[in-house]
Amino acid sequence: MKVTGIVERRLFGPDGSPKKQFKGNALWEALKNTVGKDLQIPFVTGYWTTAAIAHNTITSVGKKLMADQLGGTVTTPATAIAIGIGTPGTTALGSEITTNGGARGAATVTNTTTTTTGDTEQWIKTFTFTGSFAITEEGVFNNVSSGGIMVASQSFSAVNVNSGDSFQITHQIKFS
Repeated sequence: MKVTGIVERRLFGPDGSPKKQFKGNALWEALKNTVGKDLQIPFVTGYWTTAAIAHNTITSVGKKLMADQLGGTVTTPATAIAIGIGTPGTTALGSEITTNGGARGAATVTNTTTTTTGDTEQWIKTFTFTGSFAITEEGVFNNVSSGGIMVASQSFSAVNVNSGDSFQITHQIKFS
């Protein structure tokens, strides 16, 4: 069985209108990983879009949690999404936001169909900000307040948000 994930990020202004964000490509990823720079060069390291879609990383502890859930070893479901301003590690976000509307919280979790009936679990969470951040990471957790197991994560080019903006994350994990 293969487990894969997709994340869609959408940014909205205070009036609800979509705002563009930079979606890095493979060159952006390589530069970020080797020199630690978020180089936003349109058509070279990525492009501007209102819906950034990319694959995520399913963590080793996330795979174990899924296996434990299957056998009933643990019963704590992953229902939270957190965002941060760092780079995710293997078990936690690099620098999780906890203030100004960016704190971790419960997502709306549903089971959907991608290829085979019920093969995808989906989390949707919208953050509405009362401060400014340059968001660079997100993750799915089994604890709504703090800590817990990070099932999956993604790092991305900085998404600048201001007070009144909303940032929606749709995180999917597909079993095939």
